[in-house]
Amino acid sequence: MKIHSQLILAAALAFAPLNMAAADDFQVWTALAANGPVEEDGRFLLWFDGHARFRDDAGELGVSIIRPGIGWRMNDDVALWAGYARVVSRQDTADAEENRLWQQATYAIGEAFGGSISGRTRLEQRFFKGSGDTGWRARQLVRFKRPFAETPFSGVLWNETFIAFNDTDWGASGGYDQSRSFAGVNYKATETLSLEGGYMLNHINRANSPDATNHVLSITLSLSL
Repeated sequence: MKIHSQLILAAALAFAPLNMAAADDFQVWTALAANGPVEEDGRFLLWFDGHARFRDDAGELGVSIIRPGIGWRMNDDVALWAGYARVVSRQDTADAEENRLWQQATYAIGEAFGGSISGRTRLEQRFFKGSGDTGWRARQLVRFKRPFAETPFSGVLWNETFIAFNDTDWGASGGYDQSRSFAGVNYKATETLSLEGGYMLNHINRANSPDATNHVLSITLSLSL
């Protein structure tokens, strides 16, 4: 299997058109996320998210990710972040080991239809073991969240698009990389803890083989510091 089919791709344009020859798979993606200020109402921020993603009808672990970072709150609506990610894609032979540097901005966009709209713009520099090439990629996330009146539940819609800026010897191709589109429910268990689950459609563009379509049960536990 070529290295480019092992990459963790992610990103956007909700429900982008799919290749009719695409390979389908049911997967389960679990995540643990925590972020917030070091001190109450402080500007210095901490970020962490960890992932375990199960493929082949959710029968085996496919990808694991650990992503720490730090940030700075510019104002109530905008924060800037930078960090590192370790990504391991399990393979039948040698695992594909990826290191990333990332920078991002998170921000409020506005309100509509009784809910809030927020965004995240992320830039990644990707390094694979055994290669000297650096892959540059942008990810754009737009998220809509609408609370259900007088309940701890909210409806959530989001999509994220990944765009690669360059070709690499490990298989990245410049241009549209993949999209993820999610619809689900968020449950606010406490003021700082929430659980979000739902369906995610993940379309992966492959330059030299059929596109892939993953139908994902996505579950995320989030902690606000």
